[in-house]
Amino acid sequence: MKASKVERQQVLDYFAAQLGDDPVVHLEKVAVERVGSVLHDIWDVHCKDSRWWAINNSLNCYSQEDFKSRDVALTFHVGLMVRIASREEVPITEDAAGLLPQAWRLWEQAVESLDGGREAEDFQAVGVRLREAMVTYAGEVADEALLPEGDVAPKAADVVGWTNLLIAHLAHGASNKQLRSYANKLTRETWDYVNWLTHAKNAIAYDAHIGVAAVSHFLSIVTALRLRVTAGTKIRCESCGSYHVVSGACMRCGWHSPDYVPPPSRRLSEEDLASRLAEPCVPSSDISTFRSPDDFR
Repeated sequence: MKASKVERQQVLDYFAAQLGDDPVVHLEKVAVERVGSVLHDIWDVHCKDSRWWAINNSLNCYSQEDFKSRDVALTFHVGLMVRIASREEVPITEDAAGLLPQAWRLWEQAVESLDGGREAEDFQAVGVRLREAMVTYAGEVADEALLPEGDVAPKAADVVGWTNLLIAHLAHGASNKQLRSYANKLTRETWDYVNWLTHAKNAIAYDAHIGVAAVSHFLSIVTALRLRVTAGTKIRCESCGSYHVVSGACMRCGWHSPDYVPPPSRRLSEEDLASRLAEPCVPSSDISTFRSPDDFR
């Protein structure tokens, strides 16, 4: 079958990253199969010491020792991709999720309970767990320091009240008006939806999936707001406006900040210098690898 140079190169790059010590000697696109709305290209790939089926969307390889038939390989591939796509995971980094650890843990429990859901009561139970996750979140962010002077603190389980105070603290000022409006509306709508799901006697699986996605998005937005503040104000180039400023110099246009002061360099003592020089080192001529980080993508 016809294959473009770009398609061939994608497969070659994939095998170079996955099987660097077993180079490709021949590859051929042998079929294109449609499963639902998704097209899958199937490649017959000959390496020096092995032979593989390569199937895209998403690109993966299967040994022809294990999968004699390309149809069997495709069936396995489609099933694997569906299972991967159906997984619900915390959508932010582990460090970021650590800002609201208890809320994310309860969210994950709601996801786990959804996997075995069959009846309306099961999907209502997902709503209960999501509601618990949001109430727990309120407890994690509640802080009297957020209260304007003279105001009474919201109740412990007042998700909307505590979130509105947190948003006002994290996104204050006229320039953040739209952000505050969006976050406040998101909080109210997410909280109302979860409460509706908890009591929905005719709830179906999609209703629970929407609830899981809504609470995930809500927790992600609150986390992003907190990270946005801790990141501080980024330096911008006064010439082109780029944020890509390193050591007072713009990496796009070459502008240099007249106010940049380099941090003091650390000077090694004579003892530290002697200690480091006494340790064995590897001369650069002994480093023979030609692989770059891009080869491992």
